[in-house]
Amino acid sequence: MALRAGRATFNDALKNFGALAGVGDLAFKVLPLQAKIRIGLPAAAKIFSQVTDQLSTVDETEDAFIWTIHRCPICWGRHGLDKPVCYIATGLLQAMLTWVSGGLEFRVNESKCHAMGDPVCEFVIQKEPIS
Repeated sequence: MALRAGRATFNDALKNFGALAGVGDLAFKVLPLQAKIRIGLPAAAKIFSQVTDQLSTVDETEDAFIWTIHRCPICWGRHGLDKPVCYIATGLLQAMLTWVSGGLEFRVNESKCHAMGDPVCEFVIQKEPIS
């Protein structure tokens, strides 16, 4: 249910913040997929950091992007859990990537969660789509 809520949140936010990110520009639309993701993820993280108290950053490895939430509103104050709980953020990232790619789906896994005792919430986004 929370994954679906995250996807719906992205679709609603796109109406309000799409122009701010520059994702509607023709120059962005004609970029190759990996370039769109390489530009789009940090732009989205910057927007989240500017309009919410959720500080987010993006790093890149050889085969994945790492989205880190330094102050997670979903699990902050929750402790001692044995599995990640940020399903809304996962769904939001999945919907963002599906939109940017024109319908492809990407694997997004939460590898660290503040509610499990980690200092941040971290999401590993595989570069290659699964569909």
